[in-house]
Amino acid sequence: MERRKALKNIGFGSAALFSSSMLFGAMQGCSAKPTVDWIPVFFTPEEAAQMEKICEGIAPKTTTPGAIEAGVPNHLDQAFSVFNTELESEYFKRGLSVFVKNFDESQDVSFNKATTEQITDVINSYFRKYNDDPSILRNYRETFNDAGEKSDEFVEAHFVTTAVDATFNSYYTSELVGETVMAYDPIPVNYNGCIPLEPGQKSWSSV
Repeated sequence: MERRKALKNIGFGSAALFSSSMLFGAMQGCSAKPTVDWIPVFFTPEEAAQMEKICEGIAPKTTTPGAIEAGVPNHLDQAFSVFNTELESEYFKRGLSVFVKNFDESQDVSFNKATTEQITDVINSYFRKYNDDPSILRNYRETFNDAGEKSDEFVEAHFVTTAVDATFNSYYTSELVGETVMAYDPIPVNYNGCIPLEPGQKSWSSV
């Protein structure tokens, strides 16, 4: 499965559409190690390192660049510092903490020592769980604006769905991917949004 085909299915709460590990499993490959050679402004240094591992698990390096090479974690750090509300920031960061804690408690390896493939497998497991029990995401959506303390399940669902959405959006709008992976025309001509893609044709870059 190509990344662009997987992207079509990604959206707020759309994780329940997936019933297998095809989404991420088909994109596994060798991965760059998290280095955090950028200065985070939204995340703490520890959170930034965790996000590098997770983003790479969502969009690993294969024959095309991975999330780290495309600068996704740094971009998300900058974007979340500007666009997130205070509550969204709280939910995301708490959800990240819950994700890492549950990973450590449920896996044979700690999060810090996990490979990209192991991170990918765990993310897949969330999508399978949401598919098997649609009430998790339904309750998350329906109670998002309700006042009061949120459960670990709520913030974890917020983190997983937001991290996947944001990673793919950032990946496909990055300069590296837009110019080297997707069909790129630095001097476009007339726009025609009704021309269908031919089989095997790359999606057009938006950069």
